[in-house]
This record gives sequence, structure tokens and C-alpha cells, in this order.
Amino acid sequence: MKRSWIAFWITLALVLPIRIYAMLRYLNAQTGFYSDGGRVVGAASAVLAAGILLTVLFAARTEVPKISAKPLKSIPVAVCGAIAGAFVLVQSAVGIGAGFLTEGQIFYRIFSYAGILAGVVLLLTAYDFAAGLRTVASRPLVALIPSVWGCIFLVVLFIAYSAAVNLVEDVYHTFTVVFLLLFLFVQAKLLTGIESEKAGKMIFMVGLPAALLMLVTGVPSCIQYFSMGETAGFVSIGLHMANIVLAFYIIAFLFAVHSDDSPAKTEPSAEPAVSRELQQQEKTGETVATAPKEEISLSACVGFLSKSCGSGKKFVGGGSSPFYTPEDPSAKES
Repeated sequence: MKRSWIAFWITLALVLPIRIYAMLRYLNAQTGFYSDGGRVVGAASAVLAAGILLTVLFAARTEVPKISAKPLKSIPVAVCGAIAGAFVLVQSAVGIGAGFLTEGQIFYRIFSYAGILAGVVLLLTAYDFAAGLRTVASRPLVALIPSVWGCIFLVVLFIAYSAAVNLVEDVYHTFTVVFLLLFLFVQAKLLTGIESEKAGKMIFMVGLPAALLMLVTGVPSCIQYFSMGETAGFVSIGLHMANIVLAFYIIAFLFAVHSDDSPAKTEPSAEPAVSRELQQQEKTGETVATAPKEEISLSACVGFLSKSCGSGKKFVGGGSSPFYTPEDPSAKES
């Protein structure tokens, strides 16, 4: 998994500055076209595609151990998840009254209402990560709500970009939501314990590209918006900010999944419970059996038998038999 992280950080370091430069220098936020013909952003897109491919290949070839079903406890994941949930919740509440779509406005309202529920689930999941609980993970239908929100987000993008799908920024936004949807779905399977071994590898194969696309689309869009007052594409500035926080949430979650300090990596030693009385008896028996070669008093043996077996038998001192004497000639003949 180390190679996947290296490919992720190198790709981010190469693509993000190029994307920021291209959007500030060449992108027309009103039309969505680049004045240089898209050469700079095309080169950045080629590097990004190669980095995502390497990240996925390295993650697929890595042997990931089976992840335990025990709840994950991580304060960084909880903090990032709480901030991401708050961003999604607030942005969705604001988007209910916004008129981004004309004919498809009903779909955007459905998307906003689903976003409110997704934000609440993200907040509950963050609380579970902070306390080490399974409130959301024990309810599979609740855990799927963020995935449903991502699916509706993708439908809304298809409706908005159906007439202008050739724009570079529209393609970036669409692939970002696709990988975000895949991550949310695989995370729901991982948290609920469904196919934990397969999901443990898939979470890296979709999580790292999702975080990479969110950062290379969200950060340049926010910089362009706060410097020029507008940005290209259908995705609002609030959703771009939510995507950035979700990217940090994904990175923190992927770091914590295989952390040595994670409770999911610590398997308790399964030892059968033995009663104290039985342990004491075994210990006493072992002491007698492994005693060094020295004389053991007769009273100690009698006491041990009486305590262990409850026997009323006792030892007597040795003496001559009343039925047999060596001088008896009849005994010799028999």
C-alpha cells in the first residue's frame, strides 16, 4: 500500500499546481472554455489519469489483511467526518431554495433533501469513530444514505451537463462524483461488515482516486471563486468546499483503517474461561506432581486425598500380615 500512497501524493503535487495555473490564467468561468485551447489542462489531465491508474494498480496488487468487524476509533477521522457532515448538511439546506436547474429543479430539491440526511449520517458516523461505537454500522439501511445521496448527485450532474458534456470541467466534476459514490458505497459495506476482506482492498482502489479528484477540482475552483468571484460548471462553491473536506475525511479514514493503533487491528486472545476453583485444583495437582524428589509426609498425602476426592480412606503404618508368615510351611507349599 506504500506505493499507492506515493503515487497519490506525487500525482497531487504535480497536477494541483498546473490546474490552479490553468484555471486562473486561461479558464473563462462564464463559458467554461480555456483560451489556450485546453493544452495546459489537457497535459494535467493526462498526468492525472496516469496517476490514478498507477494508484489503482498498486492498491489492487497489495495484500490487504482482513479487517476486523470491531468498531474503528480514531479522533482525526471523527473530526474530519464531523466537519464534512456539517458542510454537506448546511450546503444541502441552502440548496433547497436555490434555483440551479430549470426543468430539473425537482431533482435538485430531492438531491438537497437527501444531502441533509447524508450530512446527519456523516455526523453520526463521526460520533461512532470518536467513541468507538457501531450506531450506524449496525443499521445497513442508514449506512447506505450517503451512497444514495451520491447517486442522486450523479443524476443531477447528468441532467445539468447533458447539453455541454464536452467541457473539461464538466468531465472533472462527473468523474469526481463517480469515485465519491463508489467510496461511500464501499465504506458502507466495510463498516457494516459485508465482504470485509474484499472491501478492505476496494476502499483504497476507489478512495485514493476520489480524494485526488476532489482536491484537484475543489481547490482550484475555490481559489478562482474567491479571487474572481465566479467559477465554471454547475457545482456550487459550497459543494466544492464540501468536497475538499470530504477528501480530507477520506484520507484520514484510509490512514486509520490499517493503523496499528486502530481497535480493528487488535484481536483479543480467545482463551476459554476456567473457574477459579478448577484452576486452584489444577495448580495444587501440578505442585504435587512436579515436586522435587524429597520425602512427602503421610499426613500431607492424606490431607490431599481428603480435600481432592473427599475419600474417607486412610494410610496405616506397615507391619506383619496376620495371614502369612515366612516360617509357615503351608504357605511355602501353596
